[in-house]
Order: sequence, then C-alpha cells, then structure tokens
Amino acid sequence: MYPDSKFPRKTFLRYINALCYKTLQFMAKDDLVLIEGRVTEVLAGGNFIVEGDKGLKLTAKLAGKLRRRHIRVILGDHVTVGVSPYDPTHGLITYRGRDPQLNR
Repeated sequence: MYPDSKFPRKTFLRYINALCYKTLQFMAKDDLVLIEGRVTEVLAGGNFIVEGDKGLKLTAKLAGKLRRRHIRVILGDHVTVGVSPYDPTHGLITYRGRDPQLNR
C-alpha cells in the first residue's frame, strides 16, 4: 500500500497521471509556424539541419506521416518545417516539395 492511502501504489500513480493529463494543454498542429528551407545536413536518427530562407538554421525531424509512408528526404531537398513559436530552433518536416529552381 502507498503511504496514507487506501489504494495500491500503481492505482494511485495512474490516478495522479490522469489528473495531470487533464490539466495539461497541448499545442495543436495548426499552431505551428511554417518555414520553407533546404536540407543542408543529414544527421543520425532521422534528424536534419535545415536552412531557412533568411539564413535561419534549425534541427528538424521527420513528421509521423512522412516516416509512416517511407518518404525519403535527402541532402538538398526543399522542405517545409513546422516550428513551435516557443522553441524556434527545433521543428518537424511536414512536407517535402520539389525544388523551385528546377523546371520539370
């Protein structure tokens, strides 16, 4: 038994987690700021260094749908990155587009 409680410890922790989860507010995908850029470096673990239009460099991961559909992102690709307004140094690659300079 958990001290001063009629519940076992496991049940007590589940109850506390449920209360905390209800009080937290999560950001929606619509709240992300979209930045277009180019992949300048490929890191381990599906991480990338993306350079934005104005020279902003940020680290980005592949979003879940891109990973699930096995979409490959390689060096030099033109991508759209969703960045949180709270931490503009990290983001999610949400779209891999065509290079605007190529005329295909």
